[in-house]
Amino acid sequence: MKNVLASLHKIATELEMVGLESDSQLVHNIFIKISKKTKSKKKNVPNDSALYSRCKAEIKKKFDVYPSAYANMALVKLYKSRGGTYKSS
Repeated sequence: MKNVLASLHKIATELEMVGLESDSQLVHNIFIKISKKTKSKKKNVPNDSALYSRCKAEIKKKFDVYPSAYANMALVKLYKSRGGTYKSS
């Protein structure tokens, strides 16, 4: 995908040098749309969903407000302390 984005950028630059600003702007807009779509966020997913669910239930009992920053921090800490790991998706 990086090669496609680099090629589009190069084409837009070449069109601008030749004097075809409207075509250059069109290619540049396509470049922007594609680059925004490729920047997807990677989420960390727990490997052991059963352990994660048990930890989450335990944390919900301890905190009045869930979800909150402190509750989520405590959930991760508890999950990891019990041997839980995450994978990127």
